[in-house]
Amino acid sequence: MAKTRILFFLPHLVGGGAERVTINIIKQLDKNLYDVVLVVLSKNGPAYKFIPNNLHVIELNINRTMFSILKLRKIIQTTNPDIVFSSIFRGHIALYFSLLGVSLKPKVFLRSPNSPKLILEKNELSLYMKKLLDLVYKSADKIIAQTPEMKDEIIKYHFVQSDKVEVLLNPIDKELIEEKITNIDNPFNLNNINVVASGRLIEQKGFDTLISSFKKVIGINSNFRLYIIGEDVIGERIKLENLVKKLELENYVFFLGFQDNPYKFYYYSNLYVLSSRWEGLPNTVLENIYLQKPIVATKCIPFMSTLIKDKKNGFLVDVDNQEQMSNAILEYKNLNPDDSFFNHTKNNINSLFQ
Repeated sequence: MAKTRILFFLPHLVGGGAERVTINIIKQLDKNLYDVVLVVLSKNGPAYKFIPNNLHVIELNINRTMFSILKLRKIIQTTNPDIVFSSIFRGHIALYFSLLGVSLKPKVFLRSPNSPKLILEKNELSLYMKKLLDLVYKSADKIIAQTPEMKDEIIKYHFVQSDKVEVLLNPIDKELIEEKITNIDNPFNLNNINVVASGRLIEQKGFDTLISSFKKVIGINSNFRLYIIGEDVIGERIKLENLVKKLELENYVFFLGFQDNPYKFYYYSNLYVLSSRWEGLPNTVLENIYLQKPIVATKCIPFMSTLIKDKKNGFLVDVDNQEQMSNAILEYKNLNPDDSFFNHTKNNINSLFQ
C-alpha cells in the first residue's frame, strides 16, 4: 500500500506553541503509513533543534510568509502531496493562494492556533484578515480545533460546517520530556520555593499581572522566587524588567530567556503558573500536568477547567486578577497533582489523516 504524503508548512521556527505542536504531530505519525515533508521559510530558529534528523525539510530562504506563495506552489506541484497542513494563520492564507491554479489539488488541513472568540475580542485579528480566513476555512477540507469549545467557536465565527471541524488535543512529546529530565542537575536553590512560568514575552501571556501579584507573595513569604522562561520577540522584556524594579522585586523575579531544556525547570520547580489572558490550548500546562506539578492557571479558555481540577491538581483564577493569583500561589502546598488527564494517544493523530 502506498504511503500518504503530507506536506507540513511551518513558516517560522520560533519556539511558540503552534510550531512545537506541529513538530510533535510529525513525530507521532506512523512512518509506515506516511511520507512527510516539512517546508519552512528558514531553518533559523530555536524550534529547529526539535525536528527529527531524518525528516525531509525544504527551506525556501524567504523572510516573509506572503512572499512564499510562488515557491510553495512549485514545491506542491513537484512533491504532489495528498495532504497539506498548516498551523499558522498566515500559513493558511499562503497555502490557499499557492493552490490557486494547481490542477491536482491535495486535501487541505488547517489547525486553528488560537481561540477565534478571544482573538477577535482582543483585536488580534483585523477585519480584513477575518474575512480572508473565512474564505480560507470555507475552502479547506478539514479544520482542526484544539478543544471542543474551540470547535464551537470556529463554527460560529468562521461560518464553518460542523462536520468539517475535528478536535485534536495538543500532543506532547513524552519521550523528549523523559530524556530532558534524565541525569540533570537541579537549577534551583533548595532553600527557596521556586515558581516557574513560561512563554514568549508578549502581552497575551500576562506576565505583568504575574509579576505584580508576586509583590504580595513576597510580602508574606520572602522564600518565593519566580523564574520566567521565554523569548523576547518584541522588546517586552524591558517593560517587564522595569516593572520588577518598580516593585522592588529584583532579588525575587528572574528572566531566563529561551531555554533549550525548559523541562528541567518544570521538573524541579515547586509550582508552575500560567498567567495568560487568552490561549488556544497551552502546551506548558499539558507538560506540567504530565510532570505532576501543581499549577496555578488563569481561566483563559473554558477547557482549562477540564485540565485543572480546582483545589486538586491546581487553582484556577480569573484573568488579570492579582489578588486571586497571589493567594493561589501562596496556597500551592495544598494541591495534590497527578497525570490522569493523559488518555489520548498517537492513534488520535494517525486516524486524523486517514
